[in-house]
Amino acid sequence: MAETAGKKAMPKAGHRKPVFWILVFIGCGTALFPPTLLVLLSGMIPSIVAALLNTSRIGGNLAAMIALNLSGVIPVLGILWQRGHNLDEAFIILSDPYMWLAMFGGAGIATFLSWGVPIFVFAVYEVKAKSAARKLMRQRTKLLEEWGEQLAEDAKARTSGVN
Repeated sequence: MAETAGKKAMPKAGHRKPVFWILVFIGCGTALFPPTLLVLLSGMIPSIVAALLNTSRIGGNLAAMIALNLSGVIPVLGILWQRGHNLDEAFIILSDPYMWLAMFGGAGIATFLSWGVPIFVFAVYEVKAKSAARKLMRQRTKLLEEWGEQLAEDAKARTSGVN
């Protein structure tokens, strides 16, 4: 009994592997490519926050958030490498609001796609459903005018007999 309780209390080592490799990447990047790592980590702030929060709204779309955020950061890294790969250029790039817009723009698009588009699609379907309901009510009114109240009474009698 004590053995099974001990096994359940032991955390699995598999969930630590991504953290280990991320720390290795950050350590090597800090030593070998500090300007690139500075711009990369600054630009990936929205994805880092989304990964740390891990809310249910972001959970399924975290990969899209990271991918689109990274697609905004990569051109800025290209500009850094083109201008000269040093800390002075990294700070100049990070002081430019257009570079921040480019880096955070991808994360903004991902957020819009994961939160805004479903709301918009729901609104469109809701308008269509209300339109169809109004059309059916108009058809019902026309049928009642044409066939009289007896049709409604017969329908009620049939539905009450089914229950």
